[in-house]
Amino acid sequence: GMPVLHGGVRYNCRILAQNRQILWIRPKTVMADNGNYRESRYFTPYTAGKQEQTLLPVQFHQRYNQTHAPFGISFLHCADGTTIGCESCEELWTPQSSHITMALQGVEIVGNGSGSHHELRKLNTRLELMVHATQKCGGVYLYANQRGCDGGRLYFDGCAMIVCNGQVLAQAQQFDVRDVQVITATIDLDDVRSYRASIPSFGMQAAAAAATSSYSDTKSTGVECPKIRMVKQNSTTKHPTLPQELRFHSPEEECCLGPACWLWDFLRRSGASGFFLPLSGGADSSSV
Repeated sequence: GMPVLHGGVRYNCRILAQNRQILWIRPKTVMADNGNYRESRYFTPYTAGKQEQTLLPVQFHQRYNQTHAPFGISFLHCADGTTIGCESCEELWTPQSSHITMALQGVEIVGNGSGSHHELRKLNTRLELMVHATQKCGGVYLYANQRGCDGGRLYFDGCAMIVCNGQVLAQAQQFDVRDVQVITATIDLDDVRSYRASIPSFGMQAAAAAATSSYSDTKSTGVECPKIRMVKQNSTTKHPTLPQELRFHSPEEECCLGPACWLWDFLRRSGASGFFLPLSGGADSSSV
């Protein structure tokens, strides 16, 4: 996330930009404060639940001729009708997740930038959350996770994913020595619209949500992006990506690959030439 001061409060934000222009700053609404996380020590959850304007640093006006940017809970509405929203890390794990609200507002593509560290069998839980979310609400879920170590004892295991209507279309490797791995998928957004239209209960809840006063003004219409088109017109060469089976490592493989990747990334980041492993010849060394 990107730390952003708004109204004198520090928020953990995602920033969506195009061609050196900030389209939207989306603050995080739920902090991660369990286990190894202490996010509330540094950030405040955004509870206003609306869209505002925030003043950008003076450097943006000088270099990019932009003084303000949309700030708050909303989504992008592209020129071709495509709608794009996002949530951050912990918001996927909460009972009242942001992607549910966005789905009822008609958002078709949801992105999640996450910093989820490796725990034994934790990937299974991540996959289940994304699969079930898009299975009951429909839509496309783009998940990107930090990879490598941050200089501490945690290892972030990556495994980016693209999920559509409850089916995994692309999945990156969970353990890898590369710093970045990019995955792609071709999706027909009409599949999302058709999937949602086939669930009567979804339609009733979406209609009820639109009728409430909480979905008003810019929150329901989104941030207009008249110069952005996501859909490729008249494409006859590309076919939608077919679903694939979920790939999981065994617990034994996780125990071997996790520490090995942490050691490699720590070595790369520190600039050291190697590790020193002292062996005394005693009982402890003989087990190495």
